[in-house]
Amino acid sequence: MALLNKSFIIITILVACMLADVFAVKVDTNNKDVCKKSDLDIAKGDQNKDGSCSQTFMGEIPDIDTMISTLIRFPENNEVIRENEPFTIKAAIINLDTGFFSDPATTYYKFPQTLDNSGRVQGHSHVTVQKLNGRGVPDPKVFAFFKGLNEKAKNGILSADVEKGLPAGDYRLCTITSAFSHQPVLMPVAQRGAQDDCVRFKVIKKKKNRKM
Repeated sequence: MALLNKSFIIITILVACMLADVFAVKVDTNNKDVCKKSDLDIAKGDQNKDGSCSQTFMGEIPDIDTMISTLIRFPENNEVIRENEPFTIKAAIINLDTGFFSDPATTYYKFPQTLDNSGRVQGHSHVTVQKLNGRGVPDPKVFAFFKGLNEKAKNGILSADVEKGLPAGDYRLCTITSAFSHQPVLMPVAQRGAQDDCVRFKVIKKKKNRKM
């Protein structure tokens, strides 16, 4: 019995090693040739919904003392808002040189990430609001509100007006911080706090006035 158990363990280890080799060879580490070997079209600066292969190199990466961090100030987590009433999203952000925004129709992912003279990433942010359906994972193609925050931050705060408000329901609001050419910002280390923030809030129906 002990011999069978030992044989089973050895076989399991061998199979695991073989599978690891199989998965390892699927990743092509020769980055210079990846687009030559890819079946995808070369990225031309447009937002290709069918996917593409970008040849833009990553560019400048900040040091650990200049990593980006964001905190949504409004709505706060578990905030309650009345349906169809205008409100302003506000997000505080540090270590992003804001106001850098290339034309997303022609220069999407075309330029590498750059830093300013203080070592901060030059870029912009976005806010996106999605309606939640219980514990289901929201479809990234569907959103209730989206806006690029292209202007310079005012006292470290970026804002976006939701002019028509939202229908009643449960929502998730997130920021998406990007470099000048819209790619996600690159940070110097993997173990760090997130550069973006998300909150969940509720929009409730207005109470109807009782007729006298």
